Amino acid sequence: MIKLMTKCYLDSNVLVYYKNELSESNLKAKKIISSLLKKNVAFCISSLVLDEFLHAIIREKLVVLKQTLSEVLDLPKLEIINAPIEKQVHLKIVDIMEEYTLRPRDAYHLLICLENNIDGFATFDQDFKKVFKAKVLEKAL
Repeated sequence: MIKLMTKCYLDSNVLVYYKNELSESNLKAKKIISSLLKKNVAFCISSLVLDEFLHAIIREKLVVLKQTLSEVLDLPKLEIINAPIEKQVHLKIVDIMEEYTLRPRDAYHLLICLENNIDGFATFDQDFKKVFKAKVLEKAL
């Protein structure tokens, strides 16, 4: 007598391939899931499977992140600039925060623009209203 399967433990790789439509094994994983569902088989996973699944998804997202970053870095006429290296220049951050009511990170954006002679700024952030009103930087549309 053949015993019918009632429960099936899913390994993390099945779940990863099931969720990754770009994977060569995506259709195979979908067939496995579909076939088991048709047979009314219950799925079982453990916290280890979830851990492995999450780690695999993070790795995949890093690949997407790397590709996306690469696309940004390939923008025509893109330059990478830095904050000034002189220690004393960084003291201006507090003055910028106070004058334009900016948080530290936004104040650093402004400092970097000013120290690198950049006159325009493209943002959706409303925190720079005072900066644009004072014509310190021109808002890029």
